[in-house]
Amino acid sequence: MAGLVLLVGGCASMSEEECLVADWHALGYEDGAAGQPVAQLGERRQACAEYGVRPDTGAYRAGRSEGLRLYCTDQRGFRLGRSGRTYNGVCPADLEPPFLHAYEAGREIYRARAAVNEVSRAIRNRAREREHLLDDITDMSARLVSDEATRDERVELLADIARLKDRHSELGMEIEDLEYELSMREVEYREVRRHSPYQ
Repeated sequence: MAGLVLLVGGCASMSEEECLVADWHALGYEDGAAGQPVAQLGERRQACAEYGVRPDTGAYRAGRSEGLRLYCTDQRGFRLGRSGRTYNGVCPADLEPPFLHAYEAGREIYRARAAVNEVSRAIRNRAREREHLLDDITDMSARLVSDEATRDERVELLADIARLKDRHSELGMEIEDLEYELSMREVEYREVRRHSPYQ
């Protein structure tokens, strides 16, 4: 493993020194263990071609196959699906069925959690809008009773305040509906987690 530099985020950009001292078996193993597609080798080849270095394709592929056996487990598939990340179709045929089964179980939890988060965001957004409306209503009410306001301005301010109050009430009803939906989504999320064969 001497000379092996772990590449953050699967980036295959390699320096001249890294290309010259590369352990291609180790690089293949690292890429396989990270679930990187075989196209990663092409990126490494392109990076090293600039320095006149050709990768040892056989050693890389052998290492990658070994690394994939570490990656293509049901627990890894479950964690990948639960995190919402994409599976790149890298697992060999003998390991892919259990990996995919676990991946889909993880994705189900991810989708249920995402639904909870989406409704929670909608509630927060409407609550913030209500706060801003109250601030606007307070400001308008202060202008309404000020000595500087003309009769026409007061008529316009009264209409605007009434409109904002209506919207404030609408948002309150929307939040009530969303809070009910949130409770249902949370129940669904707990049920999905409870019935999942993986934890």
